[in-house]
Amino acid sequence: MRLNKNTLYVLIYLLGGATTASEISQKMSQLDIRSIQRALERLLENNLVTRSGPVNNPTYSIQYPALLAVNFPEKILEDEERPESLFNYRLLDWLEKAPTDVLETFSKDITLNNDHKITPKELEYLTVELSWKSSALEGNTYTLLDTQLLLTEGIKAKGRTEFETQMILNHKDAVAFIIENADLFKNTIAFSTIEELHRIIGRNLGISAGIRKRPVRISASNYTPPSSPQTLREGADRILSIIDRFADPVLRSLLALSLIPYLQIFEDGNKRTGRMLANAILISSVGRGFSLRKVSAHELALAYLAFYEFNSIKSLSDILAAELT
Repeated sequence: MRLNKNTLYVLIYLLGGATTASEISQKMSQLDIRSIQRALERLLENNLVTRSGPVNNPTYSIQYPALLAVNFPEKILEDEERPESLFNYRLLDWLEKAPTDVLETFSKDITLNNDHKITPKELEYLTVELSWKSSALEGNTYTLLDTQLLLTEGIKAKGRTEFETQMILNHKDAVAFIIENADLFKNTIAFSTIEELHRIIGRNLGISAGIRKRPVRISASNYTPPSSPQTLREGADRILSIIDRFADPVLRSLLALSLIPYLQIFEDGNKRTGRMLANAILISSVGRGFSLRKVSAHELALAYLAFYEFNSIKSLSDILAAELT
């Protein structure tokens, strides 16, 4: 699928709530109406939108099953001139009703043993790798060996800050919480459980607990998440109910990995909380976790940009699949 820049910009405006060429034209004054109509035709040809209504002024709707599976080019995701995008509530509307088999296409190639119980050695290995990599993705300079010595021998790395050490220890405590409370992640997941995961992740790091009370911006992204505490609380309940709709632990894990950071419920630590929730779902269900060791910070950032701004889950799905297979 090859879509040019203008077509992808038109797509962003459709995701933002525009439904007609004339509405998009008001937002894209640099393009004439015919160029916008051609972009809409390309989106239609690629099954990313449907068209309805009168021929002279049709309306366009997003086709989420196709959109979620698109790989967007890196140069578009890194283009600083992308239009601003907002949280897409219509995506949640669709996810709340989406057929199970449509979403399970993102996890169908990953087969895990439901009878497996994580062994003490596997748990130690996962705790070290996950604590190291999840922290490294946030800029922590602890090495894998440093992390192993800290978590297994209690030896703090020389030349590292107390902040970095605390971040590693918080991940270890979060894994311990998951193991001790596995039943909290198997079926219905309560918001209080997510809050506790976040509290553990942010302990002694200057991160306020609970729902954030001020706007945030996402680094290197033109996406702006919701800002109202009430809206965030309601959105969190919707996200958790979407995760709870599905039985497949891999799909549940993927949705947690994607949707928790997308909403940005907390002041900071949202991606870490999403990673820990995604791990908790898998550990409690199939005795497996993942560390994201195989992915670079740049690759993961692009995957999140694709989801935040274009609502494609494909890159995040591929990353999770590579970790579990």
